[in-house]
Amino acid sequence: LMLSAEIATSVMLGMKLLIVVLNNRGYGCINRLQQACGGTPFNNMWDDCIQGADGAPAIDFAAHARAMGAEAEHVDNLAELEQALLRARRATRTYLISINTDHRRTTEEGGSWWEVAVPEVSARSAVNDARHDYELAKQKQRHHAVQAPSE
Repeated sequence: LMLSAEIATSVMLGMKLLIVVLNNRGYGCINRLQQACGGTPFNNMWDDCIQGADGAPAIDFAAHARAMGAEAEHVDNLAELEQALLRARRATRTYLISINTDHRRTTEEGGSWWEVAVPEVSARSAVNDARHDYELAKQKQRHHAVQAPSE
């Protein structure tokens, strides 16, 4: 939830949003990408970041959304998520549902390739291996061009 002010804007304008926050306590997608490119995990997950005396934040996304005028709730499992989605669809204004997830798990369903270049030269074998994989994937890349309409 990087642009939470949009919640307040949607409430103010009466433009309902249905938001599901998959709370992995950090930036799990970026953490996995960093590792896939040969890097080591660094400063992506809240527990792994440099922290002050109070430790990692425990953000209550539902309370945050309610503070901006949305309806919101936190659920603990998929059965609760299904019921919350029904309530969210019936709601008349922006509705946020948060659920905790595991940042280490992902799905295979996407099947797409995220082109993020990997350094060409490194003393780390993991980076060199990732560069090799990047170059192989680049060879398989398909380009789709859409011709602009003529005037």
